[in-house]
Amino acid sequence: MKTLSLRVDVDTLEGSIKGIPNLLRMLDSHQMQASFYFSFGPDNSGKALRRIFRRGFLSKMRRTGAAKLYSLKTMLYGTLLPAPLIHPRAKAEMQAVQAAGHEVAIHAWDHVQYHDLLDKKSREWLHDWFMRAHNAFENVFSMKARAAVSPAWRCNENTLEIQEQYKLDYAGDCRGIDVFYPIVNNKTLTTLQVPTTLPTLDEILGLNGMSPSESNEYIQNLIKDDALNVYALHTEVEGGALRDTFVSFLDGLIDRQIRVKTVGDWVPELKACNPPAREITRRIIEGRAGWVSWG
Repeated sequence: MKTLSLRVDVDTLEGSIKGIPNLLRMLDSHQMQASFYFSFGPDNSGKALRRIFRRGFLSKMRRTGAAKLYSLKTMLYGTLLPAPLIHPRAKAEMQAVQAAGHEVAIHAWDHVQYHDLLDKKSREWLHDWFMRAHNAFENVFSMKARAAVSPAWRCNENTLEIQEQYKLDYAGDCRGIDVFYPIVNNKTLTTLQVPTTLPTLDEILGLNGMSPSESNEYIQNLIKDDALNVYALHTEVEGGALRDTFVSFLDGLIDRQIRVKTVGDWVPELKACNPPAREITRRIIEGRAGWVSWG
């Protein structure tokens, strides 16, 4: 049987305030549960312009029509406009996700700074980043986080070792094809890695002229029987300008009789299969600017 988990990354303030309610309505109308991963700290979206020099960044922006996906205010946060803290202003929207029965977990404190400058950050900076994210999660949900997924599927030895201290049920810090336990400095960690296995809409939309409906069909054709299938989406994209495309995607899952369950609900079954241990590498994937971690 084909089973899919929907990983919802929440990167920005606008994605929290506007995108979350939109996605909740779509998921509720299809009677599906998803896993939501929140950014809590400063929205420094404007600083993402540093990526302009990465190979493939400008072509991706043109191909996906990025100017339509993010508001002008969002694109100025952290540069011409102050970077607002997300969780104090979006606490109600975050809590609404939990109230609706979806899985809630951590995505980031400062999403952009981690995404763009990870390898330049000290271990002390990363310790503080993780601590702030976990403290904010507890402030919003009055419980400890049981899972976390890293921005842009990027991690390194420092982040994996720091994250280990939080004794999570799982993490999602890479792309790949199946679950595993990461090996860091010749030691096998105990935090299960659940990779994102499918390409994202913004990675394939427009490639070779692919339309939104063709993109949906392409992704759905990649979902495998009796295998890990994790599809990542963003509140700013599927909960924003491309929400009609996402509704069609959900309709397609129903038509194909693909079962949808949260990552957290899937984890006990995944752990019972005695996942292997292996090191995480880095690679370039089609449609994405810059490297991703791969497991």
